[in-house]
Amino acid sequence: MNFAVGGGVTFTPPLPPAVRREFDGHAVDVDVEGLRFSVVIGEDIPLPLNCASFREAKDIVMSVSIQIMSALLQSRQTEEVVKHRDPAPSPVPIRAATPASVVVLHRPTPVPAAERGAPATTFASLFEAWSRYHLSTGGAPTTPPYWNVLVTRFAEFLGHDRPADVTSHDIRAYRDHLIASGRRLRTARHSDFAALRAIYHFGVENELVPANPTIGVKFKADRLAAAETMSAFSADEARTILAAADRQTIPSRRWIPWLTAMTGSRVAAIANLRKQDVIMVEGVWCLRISRQAGPIKTAASERIVPIHPAVLERGFLAFVEKTRRERLFFGESEGGVVGSGSNPPVGQGARPYNPARSTIRRVTEWLHGLGLEIGRSAKKDPNHAWRHWFKEQAFAAGIPEKITDAIVGHAQATTSRRYGAVSISAMDAELRKILPPV
Repeated sequence: MNFAVGGGVTFTPPLPPAVRREFDGHAVDVDVEGLRFSVVIGEDIPLPLNCASFREAKDIVMSVSIQIMSALLQSRQTEEVVKHRDPAPSPVPIRAATPASVVVLHRPTPVPAAERGAPATTFASLFEAWSRYHLSTGGAPTTPPYWNVLVTRFAEFLGHDRPADVTSHDIRAYRDHLIASGRRLRTARHSDFAALRAIYHFGVENELVPANPTIGVKFKADRLAAAETMSAFSADEARTILAAADRQTIPSRRWIPWLTAMTGSRVAAIANLRKQDVIMVEGVWCLRISRQAGPIKTAASERIVPIHPAVLERGFLAFVEKTRRERLFFGESEGGVVGSGSNPPVGQGARPYNPARSTIRRVTEWLHGLGLEIGRSAKKDPNHAWRHWFKEQAFAAGIPEKITDAIVGHAQATTSRRYGAVSISAMDAELRKILPPV
């Protein structure tokens, strides 16, 4: 084991040198009794902070190492069989399972040698190469469709499709253009420039472009905007909205306010729910919030959260049962597609990034029509204010912050709170302490 910078601990799987050389750079996802590891052969693995003892840490190291070997050996055997049957091996990931764990081997999609250093590299080809690698290494499937549009806008601003010709001056000019056109500073930094930095970093690493022009280009912090925080709904506002939702027959207006209120979830996570995301775990009805359904903000946002009894009592399960479509609150043809309209997308075309985009917009318009002083000007986002309301109610009810964070999908704030997982039964018991404002 090794002590990493910042106080973390890493370990090197004890793999035979021959195996390490053969599979160097391959990615393996390991799930050991709920602890997830994403392992790249040849790199050290961070040890989970919730290990209670050195012995437990040692057991995890051995378990992970054994499962990696099992997956790699099975991969080799499968390739030998396929090699004799078909000269073109299937790209489908090899899966190996044990009663207590699941191991998935990903073979990262290589960048074709013909693409490396090719003078005709375009934003489209660069983005497509990055997208293939991103998806093959377990990246969020909702990211490429959104970034597709952001890269397209940048290319349109430049007036050409040659990423190798872009300079840091072009990048700074685009930054200033975004801010001048009203783009929020935080969005420009964490969306537009995150996309450009990522694809250029990939391009340099794979010899598709000579340099990364985004390096050194910074954003000046908007201290005033950072100080403006959004507020929670008041008790009267919460009662008015949920009472109005109870009178609705349109599913999105009927259930999205209740589910966002009683789980503290972001509206996109709720609005994109699929029928298959309503599940029973440990005897408790829950919502599975997954990046496979729609955009989530962080890794901690991907979770399973109990459904509050107030929602169940209103017939939510009956609604889910009789719904015939995959999405609970809209048909697939209704979903908003980022990049539709006048902007031609980079690459193969836009796919849904946030399928519920149009649904969320209509729910927001309905909320504005209730005659309440809500919105950006009132520092009460019509949907996100529920998240603040839930945190306030949880604090007032005395729910431990560790459990509140697990319910709403916030990353644990301190090292001590990262020890141990929060069970569904614990979340359910604490969630019942929050009373609906009706």
